[in-house]
Amino acid sequence: MIQYTIKKIGIKWVLSTMSAIFAIVGVVIGLFTFFLFPTEAAVGLGVGAKLLAFLIFIILYTIIMVLGILIIVGLYNKLSPSFGAITLFVETKEEE
Repeated sequence: MIQYTIKKIGIKWVLSTMSAIFAIVGVVIGLFTFFLFPTEAAVGLGVGAKLLAFLIFIILYTIIMVLGILIIVGLYNKLSPSFGAITLFVETKEEE
């Protein structure tokens, strides 16, 4: 059994990868919220206003979620030396 310890999480990875993931999730949520099954607030909007609200939603959703993840990663990087890091135990499987 191999043991790996995650002592630190890279901020660059979080910014690039998580930004892309949350932007995609924001697009999906925005499509449902503004176009496919519009909420009461979105029903009265014109096409241009819906599109603008959709784009603003994606940007704000991505920024808020990435900031939340950055705070969590920063706390983990700061506290893991004191409280202990995450340890993964990986078992190797022999091929048959």
